[in-house]
Amino acid sequence: MSKVFLKIPNKEDLKYCQNWMMDPDTMSYNAGYDIDLSGYNKDTGTINKTDEEILRWYDKWINQEPERCYRYIYVEGITEPVGEIYYYPNGNIHGMGILIQNKYRGNGYSYNALLELEEIAFEKNKITELSDMIPLDRIGAIKTFKKAGFIHTNNERIEKVFGKDSISKELLITKEMYFNK
Repeated sequence: MSKVFLKIPNKEDLKYCQNWMMDPDTMSYNAGYDIDLSGYNKDTGTINKTDEEILRWYDKWINQEPERCYRYIYVEGITEPVGEIYYYPNGNIHGMGILIQNKYRGNGYSYNALLELEEIAFEKNKITELSDMIPLDRIGAIKTFKKAGFIHTNNERIEKVFGKDSISKELLITKEMYFNK
């Protein structure tokens, strides 16, 4: 498998993020949720952000470590980023997320990106916990997170997705778990 590495995007790289957010295939996992977010399209899951909005977002996220971390995911041999990964403060823990462009899914990039983010969080930035809420029907994502050392907790959330209940459960990894694996 090709080497995966993470890189802080510069302002010129924001076009990639804007393109991903407008791609219905990449954002389909987001469709149907009641998300109160400017530019969100519930039917497609896409998010349309103006250049000004994306620059404000950039200023909020970039160079805010150790509390916030945002990176593009690159793969050796591919010139454009294949996705993004991040963590942010969420109460006493740090929430996190990962997005791989639809055309690059299924290649194991998420797993390697999770390992890289864990290293940044736990070794460099001294974060104590990372967690993500993942719908139970996203079996591939759950397997990937578990392979990277995350475990299910008892925390769950039920949301309506296109009018039907969707159950998400928290997956968590602690600094102690990371160093013990």
